Amino acid sequence: MSECGRGYILLRLVAILIIPILVCAAAEASGQVITISITPARVTVGDTARITIESRDERPLTAQILVPDKGISPLELTKVNPSVYASQFIVSNKDPQGLYAIQAWVGGEAHPEAIGKATFLFRKIIGDFCMIGVFDTSDTKADMEKYIEEMKGFGANFLIAHTIITSHRVYYRSKICDMDSSSAIDQSYLGTLLKCADENGISVMLSTSWDMTRKIPSTDRMKSTHEIMKELYDLYGRHPSLVGFYMYQEGSGIYYAPYVRKFCGYAKRIDPGLLTACAPYMDNPLLAGYLSAIRNLDIIIYQGMVMASYRPDNRIKFPFRRVKDFGSLASGAKELQNKIVLTHIETFGYLENALKNLYITGYNNIYQQILSAATVPNNDGIVMFNYSGVIYNTVRKYPQFKSEFVRSRDAVYEGMKAFELMGRASRERNELAVYLPWTDFQEYTWARYYYDAFDAFRILGIPVDILPYAPSHEESYPPYYPDRENRHALHRLLKEKEVLVLPNISGLNRPDSELMKHFVEDGGTVIAFGPRIPMGTTYDRSLIFGIEKPGGRAVHKEIISKDALGRDSNNDRRWSLGKVAIPVWKDHGARVIAEFDDGSPAIVVNSYGRGKTVSILTDAKTAAERFPNLVREVFDYVRVRRYVDIIGTNRDCDVAVSKTEKGFTAAIVNHGNTKLDITLKPLENLSPAKWENWVDLVKGEKIRRSVGNNPVKITVMPRSFRLIQMSEGTKD
Repeated sequence: MSECGRGYILLRLVAILIIPILVCAAAEASGQVITISITPARVTVGDTARITIESRDERPLTAQILVPDKGISPLELTKVNPSVYASQFIVSNKDPQGLYAIQAWVGGEAHPEAIGKATFLFRKIIGDFCMIGVFDTSDTKADMEKYIEEMKGFGANFLIAHTIITSHRVYYRSKICDMDSSSAIDQSYLGTLLKCADENGISVMLSTSWDMTRKIPSTDRMKSTHEIMKELYDLYGRHPSLVGFYMYQEGSGIYYAPYVRKFCGYAKRIDPGLLTACAPYMDNPLLAGYLSAIRNLDIIIYQGMVMASYRPDNRIKFPFRRVKDFGSLASGAKELQNKIVLTHIETFGYLENALKNLYITGYNNIYQQILSAATVPNNDGIVMFNYSGVIYNTVRKYPQFKSEFVRSRDAVYEGMKAFELMGRASRERNELAVYLPWTDFQEYTWARYYYDAFDAFRILGIPVDILPYAPSHEESYPPYYPDRENRHALHRLLKEKEVLVLPNISGLNRPDSELMKHFVEDGGTVIAFGPRIPMGTTYDRSLIFGIEKPGGRAVHKEIISKDALGRDSNNDRRWSLGKVAIPVWKDHGARVIAEFDDGSPAIVVNSYGRGKTVSILTDAKTAAERFPNLVREVFDYVRVRRYVDIIGTNRDCDVAVSKTEKGFTAAIVNHGNTKLDITLKPLENLSPAKWENWVDLVKGEKIRRSVGNNPVKITVMPRSFRLIQMSEGTKD
């Protein structure tokens, strides 16, 4: 790094005195010689990252900081007492985003005798699964630097060094693996990559597997993985860019959680400041909640599986919009434990998604995934799988197809520009959260009811969070069933004023039954879409939801609302349903908002304790398609916090909305093949003295300046997006 760059960091690092709290105890418990504590672990503009380093070695201590996109600089320290040092970093809007890595050591820099590590996160992580074996053997360092420079061109600040060990090649100097087939150049790859990362300010996690050069039975693979992890740390821990370990073994189902817990626990025993990460499959959504309860797990990378699978007889073929759903599931889980959640973007394609029968996929397949990921609420970033092998290496390897393959590279560059822009609309959580309760049959429920519910909210133009059941730490050890509510989750839901949505859930087991009962009693709001309204093991459904089911079914053709709840101009207050056959319900003390054509309740609102429940007795998709304005009115009636009506969207859309100081920012993504005419209607009444300033943030152009809380009409072109901001201003 240049002297200018070093000076920049030294000016920003100001020594301070900090009274160390629990640092010495943590060091004693872990057996660490050097332990680093940073508060807070996430920073925003104006925050001060306070760094405390405790050393049990009497020799002089040296420290460095790796700054994203810049490189390594010395860290100025103040000695608080013989064993404790302190420093701080004040974050400004000009600082690059990513992981900031702190490293301290005693002994020589090239061969330190004890090391301590820690990180803090500023804004987003943008990364890649770096397939380490793709680089040019004739000049490996130059090729790696070219790849990193290309990655930095679209904002990358993070790598997972992947496939370090294969059955035939090992890309580091291992004394454990069979190295007979690995050349000296092969063995230099990992060290060279970490050196390039040090110089370029790229944080790196090492993808750690068992020794794949030998036939190791499954029962012994975790032990072998631990041995490999320790060997990698001993060899390369001196690199400030090495921030942690990624678990090579992927998995699904809550059975995966114990494996992750063991892996992460071992990494933290090496150094509690190391980060840990895994990338679960999406076939069991309950796993998100169980992973959130693992204290030693820091990063979860949820796989969207949009381009997979390679088997023509087993193709789910998820649409692009599911990237948001899978990312939102992980983002909702992180709220309970403050995990870092990254969305997985696939640059590869199988079968009909592939270009020239190779592994690389086309522009739209990549670009649309990134647009969907950009609308994940409160997301922490993106990791590509994998830019290095699929795009960087393929473009270079097949020059005869370069003009076509470069379009795939363009998709990443242009997609990441959109991702950065749309972060203005997705930077905060939504008050509406679709809740996923604990059940043995979650996979069936998820596919049968939840996908339709997510699409219903797309039709309504209302962004929602997804909140999976998360057990308390003590009850997060499968195969044991949880039997108590998570009080931490209850307190957080009440504090954040979440409004929970249940899409056609027939019953709740004890943990969620207790949670729902206490949540509503203490002031929460639950909105249940039918025709199933959940029974509980610890509550009376007729008291909580104010309805009961006497038996029988009926075919309904209309829904009628005689209450003018809000803004709808439909005077007769009737909506056609076509023909909807559902069980007959009757009210039990609830307020009937709307009825079916036979006079039975269709929508009811009930008060229980200090909270409310809403029962909409059609499924969410029918409600969104047949009487969307009435649904919006009901949300407003129970005071769901919203800022704008987005009208004209369909299920092939993604939306995101965030409040600004004087208005809101809204993103609308159109994944479809036809243009959409969209109307934006502000919901907060402005005073007559205020103007509405509408701006297209992509083009940087004013759309309109008007007074009177008037709607604005825009067009969203196919496979594109719009980012619109409305802010108040004075007439003058």
